[in-house]
Amino acid sequence: MMATSFSKVSTAWHHAWQSKQFRTQAVVTALLLVFLAFSINKFFAFIQTRQGAPLNDPILNEIPPYDMSVYIFVLIYLGLIIGLMYLIPYPMILLRVLQAYVMVVFIRVCTIFMFPLEPSESIIPLRDPLIDQFFYANNVITKDLFFSGHVATLFLLVLALPNPLMKYLYVVITLAVAILILIQHVHYSIDIIAAPVFAWICYRLTKLFEVNRQVGG
Repeated sequence: MMATSFSKVSTAWHHAWQSKQFRTQAVVTALLLVFLAFSINKFFAFIQTRQGAPLNDPILNEIPPYDMSVYIFVLIYLGLIIGLMYLIPYPMILLRVLQAYVMVVFIRVCTIFMFPLEPSESIIPLRDPLIDQFFYANNVITKDLFFSGHVATLFLLVLALPNPLMKYLYVVITLAVAILILIQHVHYSIDIIAAPVFAWICYRLTKLFEVNRQVGG
């Protein structure tokens, strides 16, 4: 059974890789991901030094802050690992998710730059072991607010997963992470609400680059 599954995955990727369009987009997307991983930390270091505007969030005001970091990380990273592994047999869908993620990051850079915000005074900083290492250069970043990158990334999987049951599961995971982030006062409620909207826009924009569906996934 495992051999059959491996054969199906290998065949799907072989067919996809035969397309010059797919190869080009895959290479460009990979290069953009590498560029973001090694350069965006400078941007976040800059925004952390900027003075922003605090928001009066009536929803956040009603929620006592608690440190939910462990639960957030478990849900996020298990969700990402399982979701991306599930998409491995679908190279076109996986490529589309990665393209949308690159767009999410670039748009998030723009919105954070254009709308400088101060975090809630009751924030409990979220120390993300991977994001801190690759994006924040191990600095504590609290002003990357509008909008939530974690929620947007998980919602991309909601949009992409072809299995309806998996979609429902990831809706639950995304909602759980959003609620836990609010409990920790890491983001304002507007950051959480806006995240799925921007994720949906980015995922829809990837249609502009869509490779012929016959190449796989």
